[in-house]
Amino acid sequence: VKKLVQEYDIVLEQFRPGVMDRLGVGYDALSAANPKLIYCALTGYGQTGPMKDRAGHDNNYLSLAGVMSHSGTIEGGPVPQGVQIADVAAGSFCSVIGILAAVQHRNQTGEGQLVDVSMYDGSLALNAFAAAQYFATGESPTYESMMLNGGSHYNYFRTKDGRYMSIGSLEPKFWLGLCDAIGQPELAEKLTEPGPKMEPVKKAIADAFAQKTQEEWCKVFAEYDVCVEPVLNLDEAFKHPQAAARGMIAEVPRGDGTSSRQAGAPIKFSKSDPRYAHTGAKLGEHTDEVLVQAGFSANEIGELRSRKVFG
Repeated sequence: VKKLVQEYDIVLEQFRPGVMDRLGVGYDALSAANPKLIYCALTGYGQTGPMKDRAGHDNNYLSLAGVMSHSGTIEGGPVPQGVQIADVAAGSFCSVIGILAAVQHRNQTGEGQLVDVSMYDGSLALNAFAAAQYFATGESPTYESMMLNGGSHYNYFRTKDGRYMSIGSLEPKFWLGLCDAIGQPELAEKLTEPGPKMEPVKKAIADAFAQKTQEEWCKVFAEYDVCVEPVLNLDEAFKHPQAAARGMIAEVPRGDGTSSRQAGAPIKFSKSDPRYAHTGAKLGEHTDEVLVQAGFSANEIGELRSRKVFG
């Protein structure tokens, strides 16, 4: 590993704190081998603090970060999410951003560094809107108490066929357009602060949406630009014209001449296109290739394998 980091100068690891040190390949050991090394340690709770050695999953991080205390309903409490918010948004994305920032630092100074990314920390930071309210007032937001967590018409409403429409008509012009589109112009003057006073307004909106199917409402709102869109399933989402226009389905070649479909790269560049080349590898599939490129001989690789350094 110390030889490999002479060329592979960014390391990402996901063990609990101390494991890589115990194996002799922690940050101190590897940075001594290559001072320019960028070493990103992604963990649940970070490299420090009383919970650094504790196991966790996505919902645990979101819970301790306070996210689930205001993401749910009064009647049902916290709502399990269908996507991994702490893992992906707070973990993967923060790791990528941290690594890229460290690369910029290294480009300017020649120095590598340790990037300590915690999914818990990242989840706390996702409380941007709710935290601003808390810091300003000292009050913790609860379910359906804020504009964006169910306390207003910013919500999802069931249609006649049991599907849903998302309503984001917050600004006055969008609100007026929504009222017009659903045939409830009298609601225009009844908008109030988030919370219990909004219940009659939300009920009126719910009653209106229950009168038509999702498809019918889509035709209605095709004529209005008021932040109202259908809740799609994944089949519909990936077949949507916008997804096609944005190249969000990628055909990734396999080694046998076939391809595997994956979600496309979400970042677009004016001077470079994504190159889709990896569908995943078997454990150890590229071990020999990597070691040969790093200067190991066939005999050395055989010796390492006989010592069960790798499979």
